Amino acid sequence: MMKKVTVKICGLMKGSDVILCIDKGVDILGFVTEYPVIVPWNLNRNTAASLIKKVHSPHKSCIVTGGSPDKVISLAAQLKPSMVQLHYQESLEDTNIITNALEKMDIKVIKTVPSLKEDRLAQFGATDIKTIVEALHKTSIYALLADSRSPANAAAKGTAFDNSFVRQIIKLSSKPVIVAGGITHENVRGILTSTGAKFIDVMTGVEKNPGDKDPRLLSKLLFAVLN
Repeated sequence: MMKKVTVKICGLMKGSDVILCIDKGVDILGFVTEYPVIVPWNLNRNTAASLIKKVHSPHKSCIVTGGSPDKVISLAAQLKPSMVQLHYQESLEDTNIITNALEKMDIKVIKTVPSLKEDRLAQFGATDIKTIVEALHKTSIYALLADSRSPANAAAKGTAFDNSFVRQIIKLSSKPVIVAGGITHENVRGILTSTGAKFIDVMTGVEKNPGDKDPRLLSKLLFAVLN
């Protein structure tokens, strides 16, 4: 049996899928909420609030969002999730402002490290992974997200998992690193073994259609993680 791997299932849109994930023992339930660009999983804050209320300890809730610090802080203050995942174009300064504000609310912040160099440059003023990881370690964020996908191709099937990108971030970071992007029950064991990851984030890999989770695929994923 493999060591404990934290599993986050994202893009939840239905109460029945929230209950499914809880019953299956998923650690963190993710809700894409008021995301700044059009994606299939986007919820308004009222719908997200009703779903988050279904999540109780030991399970945790996470809203995936982005935008200005004021918007993100206001959203988090209203919904009170366990975590907020910044997954858009937030700069290092934005991340600091948001993290400092949410720390007072006991809400943890996850910041995405983009796989595309142009996105890293726009957000951090640098493309070098080591420079970015060191900068993020100076903030109070809880974890880094190494995502092989970007908002532009998030809904695409068959996106290749960027193994070297993920391994580099894990090697450099003393904070938790969540890995994402094209993870399925078929490749998750290989990804965990080759990267040493202990924290995965899956969305399309357990879906029939965007926002419609497949119990069979979820069970297969969790079985592969545990065995």
